[in-house]
Amino acid sequence: MLSALMALQVSGATPAAPPSPATFIPLSGSVVRVEVERAEGGLTLGTGVTIAPSVVVTNCHVMRDATTARISGSGMLWEVSAEVADTAHDVCFLRVPAWRGKPVVLGAADSLRLGQQVVALGFTGGTGISLTSGHVLALHALDATYVVESDTAFTSGASGGGLFDASGELVGLLTFRLRGSAGNYYSVPVEWIRNALPGDGQWAELAPQRGQRAFWQAEAAALPYFLQAPALDADGQWNALQVLAERWAADSPQDAEPLLVRGKALQMQNRPQAAVAAFLAALKLSPDDPIAWYGLALCYRSLGDDVAMHAAEAKLGTLSESLAETLKAGQAPMREAN
Repeated sequence: MLSALMALQVSGATPAAPPSPATFIPLSGSVVRVEVERAEGGLTLGTGVTIAPSVVVTNCHVMRDATTARISGSGMLWEVSAEVADTAHDVCFLRVPAWRGKPVVLGAADSLRLGQQVVALGFTGGTGISLTSGHVLALHALDATYVVESDTAFTSGASGGGLFDASGELVGLLTFRLRGSAGNYYSVPVEWIRNALPGDGQWAELAPQRGQRAFWQAEAAALPYFLQAPALDADGQWNALQVLAERWAADSPQDAEPLLVRGKALQMQNRPQAAVAAFLAALKLSPDDPIAWYGLALCYRSLGDDVAMHAAEAKLGTLSESLAETLKAGQAPMREAN
């Protein structure tokens, strides 16, 4: 929802050093191509990541219609013998008995921060493995952890590939792109992998999945709030966005994101005083959120409160030099930046 503003922040920042090939070239041996034979015929191609001896994890939407599957790694094909599917979270574990790829190190999506550099490894278009780098745009609270939104581009063939932090630890699986968007990519968090690693008695034969679809594939009204908000924002439905944000905040009282969304919706309705209250409430939960401070400064500017605006701008300068410069230059107010 507010990730376009975060994109403005990272694009205006001093470029980070490119990811070191010494870190990520070895990881490519743990990232495999997944080939799925579908019940109705044809192949689905995706990506998987080795996360334990003879265990690869991928997205369930890659495996959904599978009758048989294999992975391609180390120049050979390896048969998948069984799976464990968490369809709601779009996480599928594959047992590949003969595969001896090195497991990656599992990191933590919970430890990520806005603007942090991340790297995607996946089979672009289902062909060769590719590495792309980008930044964390947003962290969306869901089921006790965070879905990671980044500008780290990937294609459908890379679904199930790895999102890594700069040290090479796995923080998520490349999963989906925001509908109608060219720059918003989402990864399911590594915590959903770590917390569901299968035991010996859990494995089942491969078969087409008939159960619940992934959270991001639900009907519009059943999507998580953070996936409902962008459509309202794009259509300029500010009152509806405010109503959504208020319902979201009531359901997730410890989450700052709905308060940021509410602040933006109120600002766009020319209600800066109410927007200030929303941004201040967000800061009670996340005191160093640069987007909240940016929104506050804009609201104080529209209210003519120069003292409060300069105080907010000073705080913003300690958190995001690029956003502070944008604000000072009078560029891209929130109504345009989002």
